[in-house]
Amino acid sequence: MSLAAPAPRTWSSNLLFLIAAIGTEAGIANVWKFSYLAGSNGGGLFVALYFIALVVLAIPALMAEMLLGRIGGRSVVGNMQVLVDRYRIGKAWKSFGYLALTSIFLILSFYFVVCGWMLYYFVLSITRGFSGVTAESATQMQATMMDSPVAMLACSGFFVATTAFVISFGVNKGIERVAGILTPLRFLILIGLLCFAVIYGSAGQAARFLFVPDFSLISWNIVIAAVGQAFFSLGIGVGVMMTMGAYMKPEYSISKAVVTVAVAQGLVALLAGMSIFPLVFQFNLAPAQGPGLIFVTLPVAFSQMPGGAVFGALLFMLLSFAALTATIVMQESIVAWLEERTGKSRRALAWGSGLAIWLTGFITVFSFNRWKDVHPLTWLGFTSTKTPFDLLDYLTSNLLMPLGGLMVALVAGWALTREVVAKELRMSHPAMFTAWRFAVRYVVPVGLVIIFISIQG
Repeated sequence: MSLAAPAPRTWSSNLLFLIAAIGTEAGIANVWKFSYLAGSNGGGLFVALYFIALVVLAIPALMAEMLLGRIGGRSVVGNMQVLVDRYRIGKAWKSFGYLALTSIFLILSFYFVVCGWMLYYFVLSITRGFSGVTAESATQMQATMMDSPVAMLACSGFFVATTAFVISFGVNKGIERVAGILTPLRFLILIGLLCFAVIYGSAGQAARFLFVPDFSLISWNIVIAAVGQAFFSLGIGVGVMMTMGAYMKPEYSISKAVVTVAVAQGLVALLAGMSIFPLVFQFNLAPAQGPGLIFVTLPVAFSQMPGGAVFGALLFMLLSFAALTATIVMQESIVAWLEERTGKSRRALAWGSGLAIWLTGFITVFSFNRWKDVHPLTWLGFTSTKTPFDLLDYLTSNLLMPLGGLMVALVAGWALTREVVAKELRMSHPAMFTAWRFAVRYVVPVGLVIIFISIQG
């Protein structure tokens, strides 16, 4: 299959590229998921393991994915075709491009729904507030949202439309401009929330919980949770960073860019934790609440604190902005391939792919209400109780993403020669390149195989 020659696309500046990359990587997973995983997995122990995994596994893998993108300079499918044609890496590796696109499409189909939850609670916080909310009423609020397909489809539809609108303007006039506004604004909101939490919450107790690891709590499940969060919160294995790398100018340093993005991502996660857990401890709430930490536990805290309505509105605004910056670049990966494949206008492709993703999202929406008792694979033991959404999540998180990450490591570490990779990375110290190459050839693949085996079932 031949691909149409793509229109030239490059980031206007290194700064705007970094802002867009940070905005993409420091998404919902670094605010909501990091916080509830830390709360459920030992606090400081989880944080320590998370940062170790970030350095040892995630940064080398992210560098590998980004360099593959810059070598090809096209969509994720086009990149793999370039690698096959130019470096004779083997036609089988082209399958990664299609695997990545499938992963992104399916992930977006339920990610847009989750984004809609953030918008729903933001609207709730500014229209009704959280005054008088108890644990029971907070649980009922969440149930009311989940039981309403119309509300969830409307909220997810808003994100789909906004994402398509931004993408239709292209990389420079669309993605850069929105990321250039929302990413700094998110940091300002996060700092404001941190100040609010320190003033009105138990900051000392929260700091001890997050920064003092208790190694007596260590277990294999906590290790896997921390490693999985470090690796998959960066979206490695689905081609998003490959797409961003394809738009990088040759003079930009991949290693510096990746380290900057990873540090910013970790900083956002810690700031989010220090914005949330002081309130949890101040009002004697349980930190180990899982996904309900944001939607059930915190509204109870908001109801008991001065300015709780303002804090709640800012938190869900932050989460909404984080969601939008991530969805824009994720869907850009699909639109970039469609442009190459069809040659049609970006606007039509952005809206068309957005509509297809939104319609696929009906599967997720109905899984929480009309289809909540539907279990399509009852005949298959470990999936017998999974709803359609559970199956989508399992397919992408437990199968496609680990497989995609493994393929990235194998292509960068084994299929491409040392000379090709060294020329693209241009690392200042040979020892650093040797360490990176060892990590991407051995540590990352072995780590991913261990994660893959551990998370099955």
